[in-house]
Amino acid sequence: MQRVVLYPPREEAVGLVRWHVTHFLVWRGLHQRYLLDDVLLVVSELFANAVRHAEHQGQPIPVALELREDVLRIEVHDPDPTLPVPNLDIDLDATSGRGLLVVASLAKQWGAVPRPDGGKVVFAEIAPYA
Repeated sequence: MQRVVLYPPREEAVGLVRWHVTHFLVWRGLHQRYLLDDVLLVVSELFANAVRHAEHQGQPIPVALELREDVLRIEVHDPDPTLPVPNLDIDLDATSGRGLLVVASLAKQWGAVPRPDGGKVVFAEIAPYA
């Protein structure tokens, strides 16, 4: 099972991404196996990073959800080949810049892989909580 939805590359679309992910997880009954708040925070961070940092030239940003064995895989695709790097030099007074560190703390595993078309897929795998 994989669910892919295209979203406009705008920060205000993150609410729509969260809404779709919530409804998809509830529809599939997955909200009983995975912490919904964790999934929503991870997908929000990955999508927001694609909007803010990727060169998408206004192209829609695909978000995919897939159940792989016992993990929920979240993927955000974008046409920019630049792989993300967590910011390890954090200003304690800053109000942003910790997104990938949050993703890393909530995901069983996360990463980014180049796509054959020159873009990338940034993914996070969420383990069930029970």
